[in-house]
Amino acid sequence: MDVEVLFREKSDFQTIEVLSHDRFGRLLSLDGYIQACQADEFIYHEMAVHVPLLGQQRSDSSVLIVGGGDGGILREVLKHDFVKSVTMVEIDKKVIEVSNRFLGIQGNYEDPRVSLVIQDASEFVLKEKNNGVLYDVIILDLTEPIGPSASVFTLDFVKNISKLIGASGVIVDSDSIFLAQSDGFFLQEESGDGENLFSVIRKTKILPAIEIFRTDVPFFPGADFMFFLYGLKQISYKKPTSEYLGKHYSPAIHEAAFVLPAWQRKWLG
Repeated sequence: MDVEVLFREKSDFQTIEVLSHDRFGRLLSLDGYIQACQADEFIYHEMAVHVPLLGQQRSDSSVLIVGGGDGGILREVLKHDFVKSVTMVEIDKKVIEVSNRFLGIQGNYEDPRVSLVIQDASEFVLKEKNNGVLYDVIILDLTEPIGPSASVFTLDFVKNISKLIGASGVIVDSDSIFLAQSDGFFLQEESGDGENLFSVIRKTKILPAIEIFRTDVPFFPGADFMFFLYGLKQISYKKPTSEYLGKHYSPAIHEAAFVLPAWQRKWLG
């Protein structure tokens, strides 16, 4: 791509770049992986938030965002009045600062419902577990497992974060999908040379209830993007409870997202 480098700096955790393209706008890259593009970021952020939040009737809900330094997840979560508290834990404060400066897609960090924590997510989750804290919705907005996110792609992290939801709680995870001649592949597994969280959770059954939906995000590798809803009890999120309309999200898109192509159903078993 013919891009201009607007910003490049190595923080304490990773290499942060902001690139500019005349048609697609500004792109955030962390350690060489595109994390957000101004042209299509709303697709990922709206689907990651509104499907789990609107797939159940909610009131006085608490949300935990793990990662999310570009601020897009926070922006979408704050659109719902039934969300009474949002805790966002991000390891790299520099990602937040750079994203706010160059992308301008962030939610309002000054909203009284918001608590921003700059800390390693694995340490934060362990502390919350030990304190008996529970959240209604947890959204994992993670990079690939090659930098500071590596500490969350572990069995211990899965065990700890599973204790932060009750019987009706949900954890939202996601990954890019590649299609090869023989099968599909997850970006997180290919980039990190190990398992992604979906593989760990499906194998261990620590969170036995899993529901899957998908969308297309053009600037994510593979463009095909899959979301996983993990819980302790089988609860369906396929039917929206609101007529909320976003730039991409709608009740019809919500329902359609749960229709997986035949090859994906076969691949996932």
